[in-house]
Order: sequence, then C-alpha cells, then structure tokens
Amino acid sequence: MNLLTQPFPASIAIYVLTSAESIKKDPLIDYGGETLVDIGVILLAIGLVITVKIISPRVEHAILLAIFLSLALMGFFLIR
Repeated sequence: MNLLTQPFPASIAIYVLTSAESIKKDPLIDYGGETLVDIGVILLAIGLVITVKIISPRVEHAILLAIFLSLALMGFFLIR
C-alpha cells in the first residue's frame, strides 16, 4: 500500500487549506510592526558601531571580544 499514490481525503484537504489561510490573516500579528522592529535593530547596530568607533578602539576590541565569547558559549551549550 503506497500512501503517496492514494487520493487525499477531502476533509483533510479542507482542514489544511483553512488552517493555512488563517495563519496568513491572523489579526493579532502586526506585520508592519515587524518590519519597523527590523529597521530599528539595524539602525541601533549601526549607531552602536559609530559610537564605539568615536569613543575608543580599546572599547571596540573589548566589545568584539565579549560578542565572540558570548557566541562561543552559546554554541557550546547548544551543541552540548
């Protein structure tokens, strides 16, 4: 019995189609707000880089070291 060649039951097809439609039209998700948050994060990162460049190269090295160590620890705990 090959499940891939059998016809798809209509009740399951209707359920799949209606659930996919409801996900796209969820009134609780503000998609414009998601875009605004993404732009804000990018601008914040650019502002942070500019501020650190102005302050001191030593601070820049310290921040880069902290980011690298944080990523290494996250990777270690996620792999483990």
